[in-house]
Amino acid sequence: MNASQISDEHLVERAVGGDRAGFAALISRHYETIFRIAWKWCGNRDDAEDIAQDVCLRLARNIASFDGNAHFSTWLYRVVLNATRDHHRRQQTDARKLETLKVDPTQMVQTTADLNSDDGQLADLWRAVRQLLQKQRDAVMLVFGEELSHSDAARILGCAEGTVSSNIHDAKKRLKHLLKQEARV
Repeated sequence: MNASQISDEHLVERAVGGDRAGFAALISRHYETIFRIAWKWCGNRDDAEDIAQDVCLRLARNIASFDGNAHFSTWLYRVVLNATRDHHRRQQTDARKLETLKVDPTQMVQTTADLNSDDGQLADLWRAVRQLLQKQRDAVMLVFGEELSHSDAARILGCAEGTVSSNIHDAKKRLKHLLKQEARV
């Protein structure tokens, strides 16, 4: 039986038991999803790679805490979202430190290209999504970015389905405003 025929849950069992090949197969299977979510969340390839690496480390440390009450992919989305939030908080803290030191951050930032597959409009949209409130951003990323149902997104976010729907509704209104502003610039 090859790795693609083995369920995530079986690979998790193997990984918890210390099987490195099982863990590697699990990471290999989900790395593209991890990176995609991270990139949409932060919009920067280098940061997305850092987040994806952080997620892999978190999975290695915490795989035994997966209790099987939800699908592995649901648990994985939570881990990725938590890692992206932590990364964002670290960046905000670093920015405040730079401001305190009166250092010009533009001298320290290296520009990176958007994902090759994204055109300008899509990049503008995801840039606007990153400006939303966290709860709205997470709902949009899961429902539209990952094409999950409101129900699945609610399970991942640990809230009611109606809350996801409300956040999506509010996000659409805010995005319309943000994109109109950007078009005028």
